[in-house]
Amino acid sequence: MKIIKRVHLNAASLAAITLAQFFTVSAQAQTADSDARSAGSDEIVVTATKRDEALEKVPIAVSVMTEAALNEQGISRASDFLDSTPNVTFIEDNAGEAYINIRGQTSVRNSDPNVAIVIDGVTLSSVKPFNQELFGLQQIEVLKGPQSALYGRNAAAGAIVVTTKKPDDYFEGQVVVARESFNTTRMSAGVSGPLTDTLGFTIAGAFKDTDGAFTNDLTGENVHRFQSTNGRARLVWEPTDRLSVDFKVGGHKSKGGGSAYNAQIAGSGIGGLPGGLDANFADMDFVSNIAGQFNESFVDVTLKADYEFDFATLTSISAYNRLNQYFGSDSPPYVSDTGAAGANYQQYTYLDKNYSQEVRLTSPSDGRFRWQVGFSYLRFDRNQTSNVGIDTLGTLPGNRNDIKDASSPFATLSYSNPIYRTTSYAPFASLQFDVTDRLHLNLAGRYDTEKRSVKEVASSAINPLTGASYNNCVALTGRDIDDCVNKRTFKQFEPKASLSYDIGEIGSIYASYGKGFKSGGFNPIGSRDTLRAAAIAANLNPDSVYVQDGYDKEVSTSYEAGLKTRLFDRALSFNIAAFQTDIKGAQQFEFYPTVGLQTTISVDEVRLRGFDLDFEWRSDFGMKIFGSYGYVDGEVKNFAGNPTFNGNVAPGSFKSTLSLGTAYELPISDEFTLTPRFEVNRYGTIWWDVANTPGTKRDPLYLVNGRLSLKSGDRWELSAYGNNLTNEKYFQEVVPLLGFFTVNYRGPTRSFGAEARVYF
Repeated sequence: MKIIKRVHLNAASLAAITLAQFFTVSAQAQTADSDARSAGSDEIVVTATKRDEALEKVPIAVSVMTEAALNEQGISRASDFLDSTPNVTFIEDNAGEAYINIRGQTSVRNSDPNVAIVIDGVTLSSVKPFNQELFGLQQIEVLKGPQSALYGRNAAAGAIVVTTKKPDDYFEGQVVVARESFNTTRMSAGVSGPLTDTLGFTIAGAFKDTDGAFTNDLTGENVHRFQSTNGRARLVWEPTDRLSVDFKVGGHKSKGGGSAYNAQIAGSGIGGLPGGLDANFADMDFVSNIAGQFNESFVDVTLKADYEFDFATLTSISAYNRLNQYFGSDSPPYVSDTGAAGANYQQYTYLDKNYSQEVRLTSPSDGRFRWQVGFSYLRFDRNQTSNVGIDTLGTLPGNRNDIKDASSPFATLSYSNPIYRTTSYAPFASLQFDVTDRLHLNLAGRYDTEKRSVKEVASSAINPLTGASYNNCVALTGRDIDDCVNKRTFKQFEPKASLSYDIGEIGSIYASYGKGFKSGGFNPIGSRDTLRAAAIAANLNPDSVYVQDGYDKEVSTSYEAGLKTRLFDRALSFNIAAFQTDIKGAQQFEFYPTVGLQTTISVDEVRLRGFDLDFEWRSDFGMKIFGSYGYVDGEVKNFAGNPTFNGNVAPGSFKSTLSLGTAYELPISDEFTLTPRFEVNRYGTIWWDVANTPGTKRDPLYLVNGRLSLKSGDRWELSAYGNNLTNEKYFQEVVPLLGFFTVNYRGPTRSFGAEARVYF
């Protein structure tokens, strides 16, 4: 009996997977393939165009991890699988921030992501909820290349599609308990099954508590401490063969340290820095005098309904989520300076509310001509505050988002309270046509209209410490507070086309073209005037300021060709894809700590060229060898804000990525299997800003991980593992400031752990 293993991809996946998939089912996808083979499956099925299709035949570069692969590798966080996916950069910090860059297209602070995170059909408005403990998952797919045509906004660089575990018609469950270095405890559990003949349920949760790898030398604070509790409940009702209703509610609460960075100031000697800036000198002490704080809560609710007519299936997806976040810490340069001139603290709050609705009609999958039409709507609101105040006591104030009076020991120096609103709507459509039995045409298109506004509502009262209004819009633009509003509408058509050809039963080749779109937006009103005033005060040329109060939309045009194949009775998978992406209005982050401004700029033209490949070979005796390689040549072609940056390396992505590993399933009895696994990941050079500031390029980095698992059939599994076994010391993120100053986030040092899994 043939078993079909389903790996749910998504609509935009299909349009780019054929060639790149032929070489890009990465180490993860190959692991998934191996799991499918070991289970006796003949092929993996994906739903790239929101319908079932064979993975090798879908024209998208994609990496897939099934539930079995997730368990085998001990995947517990997004970084665990993204770090070994070719041409993917994953940057995170202890305050829940995360930035995912694919093939050189960057996601940056205070700007929308460039990679769509889609969980059970719903696109998240923020990456924050994704950067949590992973549990109760059925599969994960990483899609590369523009996916905007069907995934919509913010999918210009790709999409990550997550499918949580759906209840079956029998009871099953899993419990995971782990203990790791740095006083880390990790637990997760889930159970699912039928409640009636037509109603099923899933309940799952996870908990993590860690001190983190580093301690503040001055305060004794565990600067990267983090604690998070996650939960999810799901009901699936199928009263008839035609109707299915899927209701899900979930959320998390997290707390930890604030912005825990090391600072480098050329010639200062801070933290033992020997001389100028050095992105490779990461063995620095934490010497901030203020203990940081971080709190976050998130809740989301999703209702999905499918009704199957004779001519098509009608799908409706409604979603609401709410994010409440606060973090506070010492202000740059993160040194012991209480009571000194310029000694400050910083506080930020975010309250995000997001509602989305999608409706679509999808034709049956058994015809030569297949189609889908739909419409999506989104409403996103953010109430944000930032407060920079005087550090006189070496602590944070208790009140988080209000102005501190000049008589207070926490007196506010600068304050902003922008309220952002986004309303987005888009019709979309796709079609697939089998020109012949082997030649397939895929077309898709989407037209996005996004209305955005920002209103600065900070008090217009005069700050006695500065002699100017707390409201930068009032103080620097001369507007009345009621007029401190900016509005703009962004529109874009995102087409995608691909042509694929099946090479017998061994794979396919494909070529694709697509456009990606990320909306423009606003910096805090008065940002440009604030920076020009600061430049004048520092005896600098104010015309050198290139930050504007708004920034343009980002539009990318991508071309891709790829090959995907499974050879030697499907024992070897090999996939390769080559691409070129031209970006207009590439969005980049600029931080100005002296005035408390976090801004976004637009780079006029960026060109990205490269390729990614992967392979996996699995023997009949249980050994597998896997690997991947990615290369990106990124160049700033035109930056009108400062033409001297033309020709610089595009920031935010590794020049190359390399992953090599092996695993061997060794039966030691009829009941027990021992599996050692070893993996080496190399990350090439990376620049962090458009200026390519001297001393901020990080050199290539090697990280080595290992895992040893003892498994007893489908009952339990015990594992011991180690990460960063060579104890490399490195910065995971470098933020250049002002040309002579950086704030940098440390990557984790060597760690070990033990994990137990029980299945029932």
